[in-house]
Amino acid sequence: MKRKTIIEIILHLLFWVLCFYFFVKNSFLRYQSMDIREEYYSFLLVFAIIYINYFIFIPQFFTKEKYLKYFSFLILLLIIITAIEFSYIKDDILFLVETNNTKIRNGLLFWNFFGIFFRDALFAGFFTMFKIYRDAIKAYKLLKENTALEKQQLITQINMVKSKVNTHFFFNTLNSIYSLALDKSDKTPDIVLNLSDLMEYVVSDSENEWVPLDSEIRFIQNYIALERIRHQNMNLNFDIHGDTSQHKVPPMIFESFVNNAFKYTNINTNGFINIKIESKADEIIFFSENSVNKMAKGVVKSTGKGMNNTFNRLNLHYKNKHQLDINNGEDIYTVKLHLKTK
Repeated sequence: MKRKTIIEIILHLLFWVLCFYFFVKNSFLRYQSMDIREEYYSFLLVFAIIYINYFIFIPQFFTKEKYLKYFSFLILLLIIITAIEFSYIKDDILFLVETNNTKIRNGLLFWNFFGIFFRDALFAGFFTMFKIYRDAIKAYKLLKENTALEKQQLITQINMVKSKVNTHFFFNTLNSIYSLALDKSDKTPDIVLNLSDLMEYVVSDSENEWVPLDSEIRFIQNYIALERIRHQNMNLNFDIHGDTSQHKVPPMIFESFVNNAFKYTNINTNGFINIKIESKADEIIFFSENSVNKMAKGVVKSTGKGMNNTFNRLNLHYKNKHQLDINNGEDIYTVKLHLKTK
């Protein structure tokens, strides 16, 4: 048996020992019976009220917010038990009252009936409050445990998703470097140097759950700079509007959208990419559009992990606080993402 359960049983026993003593001594708010045995019967009936209420009425009705049923059944039980208890002492009262005045006799009977009812209601109310308080403490502890567990699970999920994002990003970038290396391109050393700056952000800064929006923008700018080394004649615009210093975002949250724009655009010919980040008081708007290279759709292989990871991270960080609209048109692919910051 658990220690807390043993302590609770001991507390209940001490409470009833004290109650039994006072029952026998003064009957608690009512006329004392001439027969002491009737006090014992009354005590047992009160005991029955308490635990019927404690183990049946409260769990079945009160905790399920069926308050009308709870109070109806409790009052009915109190009236029945009061009537039984009152029947023990009614004759004693009438025998001892030194008057034949009907109003006085009825008044005494009513007062004793009410006294019994009020006393039993006090006991029931006390144990109801005790039960509610005890259940509330248990619920609070359980909520804290669940909240801590959910937070830990959330952190684990975030770290897993970030790990996948980092792997996905490095795979795509190194694949580009590999292609240039095979061609013995003179641009390869510059790309490797540029990649080292990106790695510092990905490895170090992205370990944080949130980073300044300015840091994320610098990451995109470095990413674009790396791509410009590969595609010197590309038609690309990257615009920034508003005060970007006021917000934070999850690291690399826009990476998959930017990566896909380069992946599926024929950037060396007549393709184009337009990217815009707008910072407002209560939201961040990311917008990108790019021409679609129809041949690339069939040639470039995609696992879809990058976009799936982004969707997962948006749900983890901005649940019910983001709106993502993607239009995969025949000639133009557009992404518009609203992130609520308040």
